[in-house]
Amino acid sequence: MSKMMYIDHRERSGLEVLVKKYCDRKGLPYEERENLITDYAFGNVGIEAKSIQDYMGSLYSGHLERQLQNLDDNYNQLVLVVHGTIDHYILQAKRGGKKIAFAKVFNAFLGSIARFHNDYDISICTFPDKSSAARFISKRYEKDGTLGSSTTYRYMRKTASEDKRVDALRMLGCSEAIAKKLLEQFGSISEITASSPKELQVIEGVGKITASRILHCLNSEDAVIEEKVKMTRA
Repeated sequence: MSKMMYIDHRERSGLEVLVKKYCDRKGLPYEERENLITDYAFGNVGIEAKSIQDYMGSLYSGHLERQLQNLDDNYNQLVLVVHGTIDHYILQAKRGGKKIAFAKVFNAFLGSIARFHNDYDISICTFPDKSSAARFISKRYEKDGTLGSSTTYRYMRKTASEDKRVDALRMLGCSEAIAKKLLEQFGSISEITASSPKELQVIEGVGKITASRILHCLNSEDAVIEEKVKMTRA
């Protein structure tokens, strides 16, 4: 089955126009859909894209946290793309009659990115403008399911921790931070195995897909075959 990128039909920021333009150049198929959970989706990847204005606004309102929780519940690989600069954000605020200190905004921006990266194990990419962000989204889509060179195999090697239980959970797709949270909450892998998906989801960063995958691997009586990456060159 050929891959397809789905674009939320509600996306009207202008970024989607550039994404479609770059996809057309490469002959990459895409389709607009209603009621997507995120702005762009392909395979197991969900991409939420925001201008710096939208990012800060949804951050302060708490809406961004809810969006990331929903994204985490439905995709294995999460990507947050932010385009625009803090300088531009402050300039627009001043034009609107608001006085905002650069240091305050900068600290809030960096602090939130660090928090979301830790809690949701999400890839966060920042770009100075829409064009750069659109190029990244289309390029990430183009390279999905491919390997660039033999050195790419190194991503499969995980650095061993001091706790073999953590390593075991990381083999199931958990980040080290989430593995440690699970063990701290439940005490042992045996207790995790006996839990329900909803019980695992009380851990911040564990969504429906992650919880189901963990329990399926730990409880399955049959071999759990990992989906192979198509070894094509991009």
